[in-house]
Amino acid sequence: MDTRTITIDPNRVASRLAFVVALLVAANIAMQLFRLSTGREYLPGLALVTLDGENNLPALFSTALLVGAAALLAFIAALERRRQATHAGRWLLLSAGFALMALDESLALHEKLIEPMRALLGGRNLGVFYFAWVIPAIVLTGALGVFFLPFLLRLPRRTAVAFALSAAVYLGGAIGVELFEGWWREGNGHRNVVYHLLVSLEEGMEMTGLILFLHALLAYVGNHHRDLRLAFGVDGEVAVQPQPDLSALEVRQAAGGGTERVAQS
Repeated sequence: MDTRTITIDPNRVASRLAFVVALLVAANIAMQLFRLSTGREYLPGLALVTLDGENNLPALFSTALLVGAAALLAFIAALERRRQATHAGRWLLLSAGFALMALDESLALHEKLIEPMRALLGGRNLGVFYFAWVIPAIVLTGALGVFFLPFLLRLPRRTAVAFALSAAVYLGGAIGVELFEGWWREGNGHRNVVYHLLVSLEEGMEMTGLILFLHALLAYVGNHHRDLRLAFGVDGEVAVQPQPDLSALEVRQAAGGGTERVAQS
C-alpha cells in the first residue's frame, strides 16, 4: 500500500510560530523607534506591521492562531464525544468561544465598547480604565473562569497546567498590560517609546499565549488519542484505538482507502 507520512511535532510547530511572533514584534518596535526618532508622521510599511492597528499582518496572524485553536478544539470535541466522554460539550463550547474571539480579532468588535463605557464612567480621568472595554472583559473572564474550572480540574494535570499557563500569558497581555497601557496613554499620549513598547508587550503576550494553547491541544491529542484512523471515501469512518507511545505526532495517509493516524508521546 502506498503510504504517505506527515509528522507534526508540537514543539516544532510552537517554535516556528514563536519565531513569527518575534519577527512581528521586532519589526513593530524597529519601525516605531525609527518613526519617533526621525519625527516622521508617516512611514511606508508601518501600517502593515504595526501592532497598534487592525487589518494588517499581526491582526491576520492573531486571527489565524484563534481559528486554529477553534478548529483543534472542535476536533477534540468530536473525538471526546465519540468515546462518550461526559465533558465533550465543554470542548465544543471552548471551540465556539475561540471562533468568536477570532471574529472579534478580525473586526475589532471589542473596541466598539470603549466609547460607550467611557461615557458611563464620566469620560475623563479614567486611569487604568482608559481602554474601558476591559471592564466587561474582566467580568466575562471571571464568569467563564468559574464556569470552566470544574472542566479544567478534570483534565490530566499536565494539560490543565498548560491550559492555565497559556490563559495567564494571554490574559496578562490582553487585560493586564492593557490596563497599564491605557493609564500611560491617557497621561502621556501615544507618540512615545514607552507606549509602543507596552503595545508590543501586550500583543506579544497575546500571541504567545495562543501558541502555548495550540501546543497544549496538539499534545493532548497525541497523548489521549494515540491511534486515530480517518477513512476518506463514500463510507468514511473514524476509529480510535490505543497505541504505545511514539515520539511525535504522526499523520499517515494511505493512497487507496485513505487512512490517517495521529500519535504523540
